[in-house]
Amino acid sequence: MKAKSKSSEVMDFEKEIFNVLNKPLKKGAWLWWFWLFYIKTPKSKKPRQLMILWSSKNNPLINCNGVDVTCRQATDKSKFDGTVAAWYFDGKKMHHNLIMEQCNLRASDNKISSDTKIPTFYQVNKTNNLIEIGDDFKFIAKRKGDHSFLKPIQSHIEYLGKGYSIIRVNRMDLTGTIKNEKIAGTAYFQRVYVNSPTAPWYWGSFHFDNGGVLVYFNPRIAGKSIKKQLYFFDSKKLYKFKKMGVKRIEGKLPVFEVSGESDKEKINFRVNPYSHSSWTFKRKVLKILPSNMIYNEYPSTISDLCLTDKKSGKDILIKGLGNNMGNSEHATGVLL
Repeated sequence: MKAKSKSSEVMDFEKEIFNVLNKPLKKGAWLWWFWLFYIKTPKSKKPRQLMILWSSKNNPLINCNGVDVTCRQATDKSKFDGTVAAWYFDGKKMHHNLIMEQCNLRASDNKISSDTKIPTFYQVNKTNNLIEIGDDFKFIAKRKGDHSFLKPIQSHIEYLGKGYSIIRVNRMDLTGTIKNEKIAGTAYFQRVYVNSPTAPWYWGSFHFDNGGVLVYFNPRIAGKSIKKQLYFFDSKKLYKFKKMGVKRIEGKLPVFEVSGESDKEKINFRVNPYSHSSWTFKRKVLKILPSNMIYNEYPSTISDLCLTDKKSGKDILIKGLGNNMGNSEHATGVLL
């Protein structure tokens, strides 16, 4: 039996982003709204970055970074069990567990909010996305760009009743304030619904000054790739690579060497993390079998980007990309 899959690059983002709560989560299913904010920083500092995630998982008990989380089945989106997690790299220091708290989540047709000690909300207003984290962080992420790669993309895959659905926006323009300081940058967003065990993965998202984007995703089981996706958008043309590989090189912080290949081009680049935060998930299946996953996130930049024409063997000139900011992930273990 083949997996059912579909991908659409045309969708009503404002209508779809919260509608998954219109039906109960299946047992073990996991739902989250995930933001990464890449914040332009003076040259003397490393790029600032903030991650926030609102999530709900239909499991009776799960431990994350030492916090026990109990979640009942979400049946009413006006109030349901959930968790908010966030970290912030301020240019010098990583603030782990900026928020790591079980809470009540409240959702409507265009908004989700939490009653955490530091209140949070995310609201969609046409092409604007409004995000507030207490009084210190107030962001507006605006969808912009005519290319289909910059528009909301929806993907879905299902096999024997298990699978995932994802809505993502690869790049948005960011404005706002941090502690009343005006900031600018870019943002990445995804909403994910998973109804299957989560496998280990490599993932990365990078934004260039000229509007370019580079993203990759490589989940693995027993060390073997089960999906290979690598996209490079130079702000005008989109390059897609179905063959790809990621190599982790150990150090104080790891470095990732990434390569990809299509029928016409090859690409190689190096991912250089400069900070790190992580989430460690632990639960017991049937109350006896341990199931653990470590989800590592690395604020990063990329270097040594090389795009080559396979037929001629010559490098394709990539002009005016400018600096880049981004995030790389490496998750290990399996969460059942």
